[in-house]
Amino acid sequence: MDAVDDLSDAIDATRNRLTPFDAGTWLKLSIIVLFVVGFSAGGPTFPGGDAGSFAESPDTGPGPDPTVDDLPEDFFLYLAIAAGILLTLWLLFAFVSAVMEFAFIESLRSTEVHVRQYARRNVGRGARLFVFRALLSLLAAAIVLGPIAYVVLVRGPDALLAGWVIAIVLLAFLVYGLYAIVMRFTSEFVAPIMLLEDRGVLGGWRRFWGTFAANWTEYVVYLLLAWIILAVVQIAMGFLLLFGGLLLAIPFVVLFLLAFALGDVGVFLAIPIGIVAVVVYALFYGLIWMPVRSYFQYYALLLLGDTNAELDLIPDQRAAIRSDGGEPAGSAPDDEAHPDGRWGTDDRDESGAWDRDPDADDREDSTDDSWSDGTDDPWGDRNDSDPWDDESDDRDDDRGW
Repeated sequence: MDAVDDLSDAIDATRNRLTPFDAGTWLKLSIIVLFVVGFSAGGPTFPGGDAGSFAESPDTGPGPDPTVDDLPEDFFLYLAIAAGILLTLWLLFAFVSAVMEFAFIESLRSTEVHVRQYARRNVGRGARLFVFRALLSLLAAAIVLGPIAYVVLVRGPDALLAGWVIAIVLLAFLVYGLYAIVMRFTSEFVAPIMLLEDRGVLGGWRRFWGTFAANWTEYVVYLLLAWIILAVVQIAMGFLLLFGGLLLAIPFVVLFLLAFALGDVGVFLAIPIGIVAVVVYALFYGLIWMPVRSYFQYYALLLLGDTNAELDLIPDQRAAIRSDGGEPAGSAPDDEAHPDGRWGTDDRDESGAWDRDPDADDREDSTDDSWSDGTDDPWGDRNDSDPWDDESDDRDDDRGW
């Protein structure tokens, strides 16, 4: 099964791409992966609390009513400004992340890494991918929050304590599972198709859907294996990032203490020290995740090319790691003895060329001549028109979405 065999091939492809070690290549790929992975590789976290802590105790009685009189006059204005800034930064990061998805794929399929060049080349694709992700996220949130709003507004907040909670939780798990699958397939398979055939997101999904439907077992196995491996890797990456971050923090903590010891001047010095500390840890974060993310992307690209040879983005890398020359599954190798593609006698049959009948040679020559001048077609299906030679391309309709 290709989904299983490609696990080891992806290791070889990743090793070939990252070795011999080149500091510039590793640094550029780490910057790209930092945007692709973001800071949620370990899984998203949601703020929560103990709902029972807000209940009134019958022994102490109700507490004082909260009031907004003690808050500064412009508190909500500043809060709205801060929220707007954070939202803008998040949207900007998400947009750059979508663009870097394509820059990352181009970096893996080529021998060089050009961050700015690849990013400029894929701004349009990144914008379409960004909008698709945003709309998909809003749709998933609406499906989950819609029933909650209905229960609260129609049946009252007390209804949330009944069986509605279980139903909403199950719905949330189902929606999140489908959301995660679509997002992963979009990044791992649809984005490469968009890059290869200059399609939009929906056009890439239509192109990929035929391959998925014909090889759905391969992609189900891929999904299960990828999630299992990623879960194990995330545990190891968590410990590595934790202890590595603590080691990196030691010199910056010392610098912070020295800066504060200088008094008021040290406060201003602490700002650039903090910025440098954040940048260093971000690069360390990207450097740690870069080989892992490269492995999973190669795994997806290998499977995509194995299930559909027309969608092979890495034929050279495939040929370098496979003894069969990198032939995708289902593709027949050419006959090296007959590069024109015709089946005939091989070199072993030429040993009897001296025993052939001259009259038979003349008959064969006349047959070849009649074929060459177009008067005869021994196969009876000669047709100068090529049914595949059609200048029309359905991709033109897919470049928008």
